[in-house]
Amino acid sequence: MMRSFLALALALSLVACANPQTTNSPKPKTEGRPGPSPEGRLSIMGAGLNFNLDTPPKDWLIATSDKNISPNAIFSPLSSVTQDGVAALEIRTGPAKSIAVRKVNAMLLATPFLSWAWHLSDQGPGVHPVRLVIGFKGGAGDRTVTRGSNDGLPEHDRALTLVWGDTALRRGTLTQPDPQKPLQAAVYTVRGGRENTRKWWRDTVDLSQLYQQAWPSDERRTIRITFIGVAAAPHMPPIRGRVSGIELSH
Repeated sequence: MMRSFLALALALSLVACANPQTTNSPKPKTEGRPGPSPEGRLSIMGAGLNFNLDTPPKDWLIATSDKNISPNAIFSPLSSVTQDGVAALEIRTGPAKSIAVRKVNAMLLATPFLSWAWHLSDQGPGVHPVRLVIGFKGGAGDRTVTRGSNDGLPEHDRALTLVWGDTALRRGTLTQPDPQKPLQAAVYTVRGGRENTRKWWRDTVDLSQLYQQAWPSDERRTIRITFIGVAAAPHMPPIRGRVSGIELSH
């Protein structure tokens, strides 16, 4: 379980440390991972979850980094809720990191737009601990290292975190990863302001454009999106975030 949070650290912090595999590793298998429809759309998470959080489908990873949580309670930070009439996945922060991502197989340029709705509780000072995380594979070539499936997530050599800032003035800000730290995640502030919490907001970002800004030397034609989901950084007292209707489209 802790292996999977070597990968989670990439998305929740700007620095990740692990025993990486080289880019000469075998190509990852993609069987069983959903791809876009002929119309160029892929629903990552619908308006409501249609599976038991305790027994998620094989293409979902739901985990926590707290080794002291018993197996029977390991998914306790997550629940299915209805907030203001909208069915959603609620993720609650705690003393440990939590993550719920779906493994996918989609070409970045074929489905570059990511849309979702989110409703976040007031987080107090700082960036909201609940955020979206996206993993990419194929653009780095031999210039960096990759995460392997042994870390619990599909192979990925880039990661992007979509966050809610503590001020609306930070909206649209991209924090680029350090070129000397190839496993560092890029962070994009989609929206912000504590005054804007406690409301449903529908947002769409162009992942292809953000990727180009973060890693301009990568060849985007070869890049696949390998996972999309939500994560929560450690925060006490607990803060809640609700996400619904995550979708990729052309």
